[in-house]
Amino acid sequence: MDIAALSTMASMSKVQNQASIMIMRKVMDTSQQNGQAITDLLSSSGPNLSPAHLGQTIDISA
Repeated sequence: MDIAALSTMASMSKVQNQASIMIMRKVMDTSQQNGQAITDLLSSSGPNLSPAHLGQTIDISA
């Protein structure tokens, strides 16, 4: 291979790496936004309507 071909290959590799990094950043941003939306949804849900005494004991007799 000549130097021009090696230079072209190195440049293409660099561009591909930069594109991959940009995509990963976008995925991370989207995931963070989705996580925040879920957190907001859970915190804005209504109060727990079940009585406090339910679910405190287990009947294990058969």
